[in-house]
Amino acid sequence: MKPISCLVALALVAVSGCGGGSNSNVNTIQQPQIIVTIIPSKATTPVGTFQPFTASVYGPSSGVKWTASAGTIDQSGNYTAPLTVPAGGTAKITATTRTIPAVSGSAIVTITTQPVTLTITPSAATVKAGFYQTYTAVIRGTTNVNATWSVTDFPGDVTFPGFINGGIFNAPAPVLTPDTFLISAISSADPSKTASATVSVIPLENQVEQSFPIKLGTSGINAAVGTCCTGTLGSLLVDQKGKQYILSNNHVIGRVGHAKPGEAILQPGYVDTLCDSSLPNTVANFTFAAPLLTSNVDAAIAQVVPGAVDTQGDIIGLGGTASDGSYISAPPANTTVAPFVGMPVAKSGRTTGLSCGSVLGISARVCVDYPPDCGNTIAMTVCFSGQVIMGSLAQPGDSGSLIVDADTAQPMGLLAAASADGRFTIANPVTDILSALKTGTGSTFKFVGAGQHRASCILAPPISGEELIATSTVISSQEIGHALDVQKRYERTIMQDAAVIGTAVGRSDVSPGRASLLIFLERGKFPGQIPTSLEGVDVRVIKTGRFQARIRPSNPNGFKCSRASVSPR
Repeated sequence: MKPISCLVALALVAVSGCGGGSNSNVNTIQQPQIIVTIIPSKATTPVGTFQPFTASVYGPSSGVKWTASAGTIDQSGNYTAPLTVPAGGTAKITATTRTIPAVSGSAIVTITTQPVTLTITPSAATVKAGFYQTYTAVIRGTTNVNATWSVTDFPGDVTFPGFINGGIFNAPAPVLTPDTFLISAISSADPSKTASATVSVIPLENQVEQSFPIKLGTSGINAAVGTCCTGTLGSLLVDQKGKQYILSNNHVIGRVGHAKPGEAILQPGYVDTLCDSSLPNTVANFTFAAPLLTSNVDAAIAQVVPGAVDTQGDIIGLGGTASDGSYISAPPANTTVAPFVGMPVAKSGRTTGLSCGSVLGISARVCVDYPPDCGNTIAMTVCFSGQVIMGSLAQPGDSGSLIVDADTAQPMGLLAAASADGRFTIANPVTDILSALKTGTGSTFKFVGAGQHRASCILAPPISGEELIATSTVISSQEIGHALDVQKRYERTIMQDAAVIGTAVGRSDVSPGRASLLIFLERGKFPGQIPTSLEGVDVRVIKTGRFQARIRPSNPNGFKCSRASVSPR
């Protein structure tokens, strides 16, 4: 028998030396086997959509590197198909081991076209007049998710349907009865794809004609205004003789100083009857307006017609919101409170109903524009001191609303003006109003109300990053006092700058526990040099629109006030 060759023996045992000698040891180490499997191995994915893949590695590995022949894939295995079908209609997905780059696994993706689909959410909604509802266009089958929006009335109905921009629907205001409109969206990627939804607009309680006795926080105006305007009949006062009076602004029921005693005060205001002067009811008669130029307040009172106004002083919405979305009426507290920086506040007014916010500035010196409209014959600007500045609480038509401490419902101020951009609201402190009414009439007044209670609403979110938001951090009275002293010393000089429309003491945006001197600049104007601090007090510059007293709701779309259409706010 022939001996086995050395070469064959080496191949078989891989460790034996030729010739049987023990002087040489030759070792050959085999590489461990690595297998890569991709799950799923086959997939069908529409263009522009996603498909996740997982790499299963048998054997030692430090991970895999993903690649795709068409489309893109991240290093977690998340594949995005290309926007068009590639040549051959498929893409190869590869996972290569980082340990041995020559080892890999693959999968095949079939790329298909996908029809564009469009739906709208919500498909149906109910919104109060003048309020907002957000709609979303859900578009699939394309990366172009843009849509063109429109709102229309149903055939045969010619009422103004409001307007929609970017999916945000602004309901018309007022509406005398519930009305339903059609929200439509057209896909920008495929205009043949459309969808629709419905929106039901219901009257806002603050705008409708009420039966006697009426609740306050409601639409109202002086009958002699003669044009289609409306403001808010804010709250109820009583004098030492027990006579009750509606409290509102001079520019709402006093015709900016032109009203004569006995003139009828109507509910609702003309705007909320679609300018039909035969509809409103007389609820009070004008009594007195504090002079705008000398009293430092914008306030007026009208003696109540017996039986026309709720004698408990109930205000619409001051009791919160019911489960069905309707407002609960409640009286304010019968004691007043002084404002402080960070105070949570609430108000119920003709245009925006119940809204909440916080006090951003006190001791404000502001100049308010009065346009030649709604009873005022000459445009003028009046500067007030000691005012309260809050965030976005109001729109035109809310003038005259009572502002209360949201925690206690104690009257704090009377809503008198707002910035033209809607970001800030101005109030006269109620203590100044009661003092001015006593000086002008010789009578002592107090608010009709009940015990303290919470106004149930949530603080409104900020409109922009520039808006000052009060925090829970308390500013010490010493800190506020020092800032007030600094404001007093420098206010006259600061207000001489033509770009400055107001100053106030508020919270520092650098240190929430510190006070700051707020300087309001008219947007679009350029001030002189303004220091960053004064006597250790931070100076914060805020650009905003001019402060205005407005009771005619804005009319951006040019609709005329008639029985068939109404000015949106």
